[in-house]
Amino acid sequence: MRRIHRSVNNLDLRAIRNQGGFSLLELLIAMVIFIIITGAIYGLMEVGRIDRNRASRRADIQKNARVAIHLIGRDALNAGLSFHRAGAVTPDNFVSTLLEVPPDVDSERDLLTSIVAGNNIYANNINPDNTVRTDSISFAFRDMEFNPDTSLPAIQQVGRLVMLQNVTNPSGSPSTPRVRTLAPNGAAVARPFHLYLVESDTTQVAIMATNIQGTNQIDAAIGDPLGLNQPLDGSGADGSVLRQCIDQNDENCTTYVASMKRFFLVQYRVNPDGTLVRRVFGNNVGAAAADQIQEQPLAYNVQDMQIEYVLKDGTVTATPNAGPDGIVGTTDDFTEGFNMIRQVTVRIAVQSSENDERTGRPEVITLTATFATRNMEYDAG
Repeated sequence: MRRIHRSVNNLDLRAIRNQGGFSLLELLIAMVIFIIITGAIYGLMEVGRIDRNRASRRADIQKNARVAIHLIGRDALNAGLSFHRAGAVTPDNFVSTLLEVPPDVDSERDLLTSIVAGNNIYANNINPDNTVRTDSISFAFRDMEFNPDTSLPAIQQVGRLVMLQNVTNPSGSPSTPRVRTLAPNGAAVARPFHLYLVESDTTQVAIMATNIQGTNQIDAAIGDPLGLNQPLDGSGADGSVLRQCIDQNDENCTTYVASMKRFFLVQYRVNPDGTLVRRVFGNNVGAAAADQIQEQPLAYNVQDMQIEYVLKDGTVTATPNAGPDGIVGTTDDFTEGFNMIRQVTVRIAVQSSENDERTGRPEVITLTATFATRNMEYDAG
């Protein structure tokens, strides 16, 4: 019996020794291989995540910047549309005050041209180079839908001119120009805070309506929200060009073989916080006087905006109004240079709101577009 028991124990021991399994070394090798493979997979997934985030950020940045450039391009194409080839007469320093460009050095009235360029105007708080100044650009063009001819089908309706008869002043207010329209209902489509261009064979003057009297009288009183109107009883460059001409050689009056049309005035600029905005001056019907300069934000985190202009003679410049000395704000400035602009090139640099995972800094994307100013060559009525 004892022999049998011993033989069974010997068999059990041999069976145990012959069982297969992993040694400690093999287990360690397997774990190392698993870690390497897992790390590689994680690394690939992390690269994919970073690339996806970068692509998403770039898409967001480009989307906002492209919308902004599209709107600038649209207004550049409209610039000068049936406005006036020379520009509209405004009070002295009106353009520099409203559009924040360097003032001229004379005391004569300003010309509000179809395009007004502002070079190196605004500081930018998000640009790492604190010496960089961003540009601005402003456009003026006629509202072709104002005073439509309702006798035509809607698709054919085009804005008509409002013909003017003369100018008077309200009783007790000798400084307020009150323009009377030729047709008895000529002022029916006019509204307070509209911007109008009054054109005659002697001059063209920009005004803002401040009140509508009846159906054929439009007041352009001083103290309007933009500081555009001048007193009817003023003298020289301080008086309104709306006063009726007595001397045909007088350049500071209107003959009243005259017409009136509404126009738009808009500006693009980058605020110091990096917000690219479209500013609309006047024509904000229903808004209070204090709200006649409205800003529409278009893009955020704009680090820089630089604009260049191709002139009629092929010259490329950032300061079309600079005279021979090349400096804006000196005695040889040439405002009419704005009327020679034929192309506008806009370059916008936009940075991401988050740091890039690879560089640790915000990514900056630059978009450039060039637009033709096709309406600057002629007057369209």
